[in-house]
Amino acid sequence: MAGKIDTVVICAAGLGSRLGLDMPKCLVEIGGHPLIYYLLNVLYDVPNIRMVVGFKEDLVMECVRKIRKDVVFVRNPAYTSTTNSYSLYLGSHDLQVPFLNIDGDMYISRENYEKFVDKVKLDEDLIGVTLSYTEDAVNVLLDSENRAIGFSREKISNYEWTGIAYLANIKIRKEGLYVYQELEPYLPIQSQEISCFEIDTPQDLEYLSNKIGHL
Repeated sequence: MAGKIDTVVICAAGLGSRLGLDMPKCLVEIGGHPLIYYLLNVLYDVPNIRMVVGFKEDLVMECVRKIRKDVVFVRNPAYTSTTNSYSLYLGSHDLQVPFLNIDGDMYISRENYEKFVDKVKLDEDLIGVTLSYTEDAVNVLLDSENRAIGFSREKISNYEWTGIAYLANIKIRKEGLYVYQELEPYLPIQSQEISCFEIDTPQDLEYLSNKIGHL
């Protein structure tokens, strides 16, 4: 079922300043490989992958080309003054087909990726949620049908948004601030619970390094 996703936009332009390593988060080595290695391997059967780059873009592109040669790169030269919403706009504004959005600092297993994709309906939007595990999360309020009905930086539920979204009807605006705010006018949006991990802090990195080391 995972083959139903034809296009993915990976946002990986940011500085990753909270991690404090002076390198793009997608290049952080875990378990002997850069983080982006695991994501691209999960997406092995997606024919069209776009990756938005900015900070140390040459290093990112060099690394990615060693893993997969057909990735299309989109530059975000304003990466120091814009958010991932602008990167997503750059990577998706000319697309005329639904696509999957995922951040380059994300670790997700193939099993959980397929769990999300199996829920995808080609003409409906879908977001991934996970049980809250971080302090600085975008929390998601769900209704009885597991539809997202609200986002908040406050603790409004036991779920947080993963940053993963299948967008069939939503266009990201150029002037948007954060992606979840671009989704808010379209609520309610169906959700699917998955397990995945985003690296923002040294604690996140340590946690994921230990987890991959035991896989």
